[in-house]
Amino acid sequence: MKKYIYKLSPFFKETIWGWEKWALSCHENGYSFIENGEDNGKKIIDVIEDKNKFPILIKVIKADSVLSVQVHPDDAYSQKHENSSGKTECWYILEAKENASLILGIKKGLNKEELYKIVKKGDIENYLQEINVSKGDFIYIPSGTIHSIKGGIKLVEVQQNSDITYRLYDWGRGRKEHLKKALDVIDYEGKNKGGKIEKFKFIETPYFKIKKINVKEKYKDVSKNGFHSYIVVQGSGIIKCAENVVELNYEDTIYIPRETAYVIKGKMTLLKIAT
Repeated sequence: MKKYIYKLSPFFKETIWGWEKWALSCHENGYSFIENGEDNGKKIIDVIEDKNKFPILIKVIKADSVLSVQVHPDDAYSQKHENSSGKTECWYILEAKENASLILGIKKGLNKEELYKIVKKGDIENYLQEINVSKGDFIYIPSGTIHSIKGGIKLVEVQQNSDITYRLYDWGRGRKEHLKKALDVIDYEGKNKGGKIEKFKFIETPYFKIKKINVKEKYKDVSKNGFHSYIVVQGSGIIKCAENVVELNYEDTIYIPRETAYVIKGKMTLLKIAT
């Protein structure tokens, strides 16, 4: 395996509520591409290890208006019904308007039958829970958690490598909803705790790890046990290994193969993603 730092060009997707960039994606619904070196123009999946089992997907999402109220299945349900992995995800807030908020969960005490009646009655908006967010906040959203991004927010999403979303409610916009499957997978009891984490520096889920790295001058590391990926959330600089040097600016995303020693220089904040 070549010890090379790959700079990525995202798959861009416009939506009715804004847009999203799939910054590191080996998913068939939207590949990211290499934009440096002799592999320039290739899909990132063409050079990675374990290309048939790549575990994560990294996105940048910009919401100009509210997304659907949605939920994602866990691995067991998704493998049975969708032939896919489930979808646990984490959000890091890049930008947020004043008093910005997210939908995260439903009011306590509801069960499947009660929520079905509420949705059919058109009263779901009165049972959604919201949290206020601001730049730098981190939110963990395990599978089974009802959620939605409201307008005026830009964020990084790190998730399992899945594109399975069940819409519970779409604000009357006429898109297909998935009521039965959504009701099947909701975590009504809140077993998988999600929510806002203040001033985080590290989080570990069963599927990926994220660490916030503040570089003032120099940061050294080695991808010993598997790939590393970084996305720049503030500032600029460079990253280099024995094979190459890559310039880094806001929202740039890179992939580093296993067993690669590297150094980051500059003044910037990055999210380091690994498994």
